[in-house]
Amino acid sequence: MKIFLLLCATFLSFTTLAQVQGVKDIIKDPTVSKRCKALINERNEKILTKQKINSLLQRNSKLIKRAHIKKKLAIKRLEITKSSLTNNLRLTRYRIKAMEENIVRKGCPGITI
Repeated sequence: MKIFLLLCATFLSFTTLAQVQGVKDIIKDPTVSKRCKALINERNEKILTKQKINSLLQRNSKLIKRAHIKKKLAIKRLEITKSSLTNNLRLTRYRIKAMEENIVRKGCPGITI
């Protein structure tokens, strides 16, 4: 019990000493925050692009359903566009994942993904 109290007292004295000396756990380096902000802004732009591609895919599928059977060329073009959008969506998801890993690897503090 005495050892526990001694350890608690030692720990409290170190924490108060650190507070008095002004030691902080938060990184305040401006280059880190600027780099992190740039990485996050780039990721947010990619997320917006992903959302736009998703909405275009939904619109494309509605157009394919509404297209007349006689308009085979239009349906074929819509299907080609759908496959292109699907590929772009897959690549965008991959890029977002890579950006998130890059943000974590670069060590941006306090960022939740």
